Amino acid sequence: MPDSEKKDRVGRRADVIDTAKLGLNKSAQRDESSLYGDEADIPARRKKKAGVKHKKASSQSKKSGVSKAEFPKVTPKRKKKSRKPRRAYQSIFELMSATGSDSFFKPVRIFGREFRFWPLLLAAVIILLASGVMLNNNNLTVAEQKVTVVGLPEDLENYRIIVLSDMNAKRFGDSQSALLRTINSLKYDAIFCLGDMVGKSGNAQPFYDFLDGLRYPERVYFICGDSDPGPYVKTVRSITGTLPQLVLEDWILGGIERGAHFVDAPTLIQVRNANLWVSPASMLNLETTATLESWKNQTEQEEDGVISGISEDYATLPITSYRYQLAQKLYDAQRSMSALDVHIALSHEVPSDEFIYTSEEHDPDSERYLIAPELLLAGHYCGGVWRIPILGAFYVPDKLLPRAGWFPKQEDVAGLSNVGDTQVYITKGMSTNSAVPLMPFRLFNGPEISVVTLTSTLPENMLDAAN
Repeated sequence: MPDSEKKDRVGRRADVIDTAKLGLNKSAQRDESSLYGDEADIPARRKKKAGVKHKKASSQSKKSGVSKAEFPKVTPKRKKKSRKPRRAYQSIFELMSATGSDSFFKPVRIFGREFRFWPLLLAAVIILLASGVMLNNNNLTVAEQKVTVVGLPEDLENYRIIVLSDMNAKRFGDSQSALLRTINSLKYDAIFCLGDMVGKSGNAQPFYDFLDGLRYPERVYFICGDSDPGPYVKTVRSITGTLPQLVLEDWILGGIERGAHFVDAPTLIQVRNANLWVSPASMLNLETTATLESWKNQTEQEEDGVISGISEDYATLPITSYRYQLAQKLYDAQRSMSALDVHIALSHEVPSDEFIYTSEEHDPDSERYLIAPELLLAGHYCGGVWRIPILGAFYVPDKLLPRAGWFPKQEDVAGLSNVGDTQVYITKGMSTNSAVPLMPFRLFNGPEISVVTLTSTLPENMLDAAN
């Protein structure tokens, strides 16, 4: 065989061997790929492996009898400083009386003694004080006061007057049962109500209940206070009736309908053969003749205006006519009074000393002014509303007093005192003063019913001074 053919045969054999080797390599690669799979199959296979482990773990837990829920996934946490748990208290008493570092209220040492449950004591004191104030504001007391009147007629000896003031629509029991029980148990000849019986609320029902429950409502004489509505309505009633029915406030008309007497002019109370005059203190310094002439002229002018069709005069004429009637009563009373009669003036607010001194300086023979009263009755201060034990009231609403009413003399707050020849009696009243809204209740100052007894007998202190 020639050499060239041998070379060709050897070359072809080498190519066959190389081709066989290449085929073997490709088959080996296919077998390895089938063993591990491609990249897309790797996550799925890994999940299967994890699932297998999970199955193994669950099978092991089943064998041990413990469920998977009892092995929650534990995540590492930051270490926190351990706090001492606060004690859980079983009752409010235990909470307030506890001691130690976990106590809510720390104990208090007073005079060397430790009080562990002081909040309970404080709460008890507050409750007791509040209860005491409520009871004190509803517990009526009766203050007896004798007033000596020189030359008092025999028929007025021991004449007893109940003095009430500053009810301000306050109720003492259902339908004023407590107030009526106290008053009906007293012996009296007259009841003088010194204003603020209705107050700013305008609720007249408590006042009506009081009048309806009295045995003798016709013995009641009342005036208007600074907090009461009126005495005159803002717009005259368009009805047919008497002048009082046209111009006076409803609560005043209601009192009159129940038998009481509204004192807006001097009123005569006849006690057998003796005369007792009761008048509003505002009329003490009115010159009777000049006052009568003034209101007479005003009435005539408004009457002419009504005839001429002036609407303003038509609206004011009823009130002007009513005041003209009051001036006529004042004029008649001044000429009817005698030195033997007893004169008592009623005032809600306490008049100034200058006002009282002026009323005493009038010449009784001039027939121009009312005779100075022997007694002037007033209220308004309510005993100071808040009183300090032993020291008394520290404020009353009266700018005419020294220091504008702060730290007044106690004889200027309540009780009997003298201004010249006039005796002034101030009752503590039954409620609070609306002029002092910061004092909505009475403190160490119970509501008071005053009973004034007229007598001609000199008091013991005057007898001792005369001897």
